[in-house]
Amino acid sequence: MSLPSNGLKSVFACVTAFGLAACVTAPAPSAPQAAAIPEACPMTVVGVLAPLVGDWTLAIQADEGWTGYGTSTIGWDADRACALSERSEAVFNQESESPFENQSTALLTYDALSETIKTLTADNRGYVHLGVSALEAPLRFAILKADGTAPTRQIQYRNPSEDGFEWVWQGRADADAPWADRLIITYRRSAPAGLE
Repeated sequence: MSLPSNGLKSVFACVTAFGLAACVTAPAPSAPQAAAIPEACPMTVVGVLAPLVGDWTLAIQADEGWTGYGTSTIGWDADRACALSERSEAVFNQESESPFENQSTALLTYDALSETIKTLTADNRGYVHLGVSALEAPLRFAILKADGTAPTRQIQYRNPSEDGFEWVWQGRADADAPWADRLIITYRRSAPAGLE
């Protein structure tokens, strides 16, 4: 699989959270770079982000019973001081008569002011989300809602190991309900991480 030449050129997103509204237009993340860790990146951040760097094969399982597969490359973003970029391609709902392809790009970046990791993800179907996680492993991103109310969706990175991890999309009916897994993407390393 490869990203089409008309892939995402920029990302635009607006969010209102905690009484603040913000809109962002930014260049899409640069192609992931597996090798050098940015010098400006604090080692505490490197310790959280570095295990995600690599080339991955994806196995997808949804709570509705459908499955999928794909590939992903995660690396240090050459245009940002302390950030990872990810490019993924996947086929969802592969068993049905109408499976669909998904190409996405994501940026995970360290915000030194708030000491958090923030993520911005967009895909070829028009979906965009913004999330924020504490600077600790495993990462758990609360997906910010436009109306500023408590998040009802989150992304959790689970079961990290040298060979992979799980990326888990979770949801809940309201702020008081327990989290439930909606989509689990198992990342398995397909090549060495290439870290120096």
